[in-house]
Amino acid sequence: MTKFTGAFKSVAALCIVCAFIVSAASGVGAGEWPSRGIELIAPFRAGGDTDFHARTYAKYLERELGQSVAVVNVDGAAGTIGAQQVASSAPNGYRMLFYHTGNLFVNKLMGAADLDHTFFDIACIGVLDDTAVFVTKSDSGITTAQDLIAKAKAAPDKISAGVTISGFSYFVLAKAQAGGDFSIHPVDYGNAASLISALLGNHVQLVVNSYGVFKQYIDSKDMVPLMVASENRNPSFPDVPTVGEIGLKDAVAARAYFFAFPKGTDPQIVKKLSDAVGRIYQNPEYAAEIKNAYCVVPFYRDVTTATQYIEGLWQDILKYEDILLRQ
Repeated sequence: MTKFTGAFKSVAALCIVCAFIVSAASGVGAGEWPSRGIELIAPFRAGGDTDFHARTYAKYLERELGQSVAVVNVDGAAGTIGAQQVASSAPNGYRMLFYHTGNLFVNKLMGAADLDHTFFDIACIGVLDDTAVFVTKSDSGITTAQDLIAKAKAAPDKISAGVTISGFSYFVLAKAQAGGDFSIHPVDYGNAASLISALLGNHVQLVVNSYGVFKQYIDSKDMVPLMVASENRNPSFPDVPTVGEIGLKDAVAARAYFFAFPKGTDPQIVKKLSDAVGRIYQNPEYAAEIKNAYCVVPFYRDVTTATQYIEGLWQDILKYEDILLRQ
């Protein structure tokens, strides 16, 4: 054997070893994925809307993929801590993120985080929530959306609204104020549970979040929904007028809940997850669950269109940069 042949074999052997190490670090091949359980990071505490949607999807994904999908709640910094954990994970397909564009983008815009959608391999969008409502307490003295706006114009910043400053609810409030030329004072309460306590405890006169967050209190007549930031009335609460009907046609807002992997994940794994979510989207059992809990209907954008859709939502938020940064 010549020195050249021996060196060539040594290099070849080294390449095989390196390939084995890379394969071991990144997991099995895409064709075998998943061969074990998957972690689905929900970057908020248990019990909220993101947690609900993540756990609902996890249940159906286990059926589709044949492996366990464990939802792990990583709360902190309005979603940033959990999202960062996924972004810095090994791109092997066994840790993925379920997050929404509302907090991701408002955090980015307000300088609370550097993360945005470009830090991930986006698999698909699994939920579109356009049910953000302006809600008051039944005895607040505010009777309708028109009454709210009139009072806010007559006494700027006298009405306080509970929102998450680095989150989607603050963006919804900002859009409405920009379109209606009125001023309401935003107060940061961090999460949905705190918003509910703030309103019921008379610390604020208004709160903004998804209808499902307040549903039980609306049903019990403790709270009154004034308007919803959607293009059309929602069949689950058809008596609530849209922002457009109130004269705030530019105040429509929606947040997309998406699945994402760390950058560099095998495209076949990303597509396989996207396809599985697409099948769940067509499942009437799934549709009934999300409608009953959060008054949303199935929505899906696959791996080929999700990133473009998310980019459109980012551009919409950018239009309101000046208003959002005033706080």
